[in-house]
Amino acid sequence: MRGVIGIVRDGERFLVIQRAATVRAPLKWCFPGGEIEDGESEEDALARELREELNLTVRGLRQLAVREKHDGRLLLFCWAAEIVAGRPTPNPAEVAQCRWVTLDELRDWDELLPGTIEIAALAVQR
Repeated sequence: MRGVIGIVRDGERFLVIQRAATVRAPLKWCFPGGEIEDGESEEDALARELREELNLTVRGLRQLAVREKHDGRLLLFCWAAEIVAGRPTPNPAEVAQCRWVTLDELRDWDELLPGTIEIAALAVQR
């Protein structure tokens, strides 16, 4: 399986979501994103997922990293992205809530999906 996440920043703050209670990894905090569908590019999947989850129009800026997860069953493409239109508005079917947080604030959270801090730190370096 292939997935994509969007690392959207506003200065020092990152846009993160808390997953809905009814989806995989319920109520965990992470970057928005999801599965890349057959025939879909990483950038198209990024735009679709952030539109579905947060009602945002985004543009992928550059790929930051590729992470292998779940013993190689998931290849996760991590993209820096910018908001082109919209205000983050969670789709309750997928997202419980969203917040803008700094890397230091993220480090204090217990309910993060594994790898979230490392990806945020990588984004700060670039």
